[in-house]
Amino acid sequence: MEKFKVNDRVRRLPFTVTIPKDSAGGFENGETEVETTTFSTRGCAGTIKALREETTLTPQESRAKSLMIHVLWDNGTLSYHGPEALELAK
Repeated sequence: MEKFKVNDRVRRLPFTVTIPKDSAGGFENGETEVETTTFSTRGCAGTIKALREETTLTPQESRAKSLMIHVLWDNGTLSYHGPEALELAK
């Protein structure tokens, strides 16, 4: 697992989105198959502002699962993510 530090540049892991091609057709008409479009995109980039750890760990939980990363995204929003949702930006 990658080690994250404050002020590291990170990016959301790539993700895939599937949407219906035609919003008018589909389930309303009783059709069972809907034609879809799938595309993959990279997440936005940001800077780590803080690292937090859950204080209520049970013995079965690992410290890596309890880590929450506070990210300031380039679009101005702030959010918390676990380390499995982020990668170091190159």
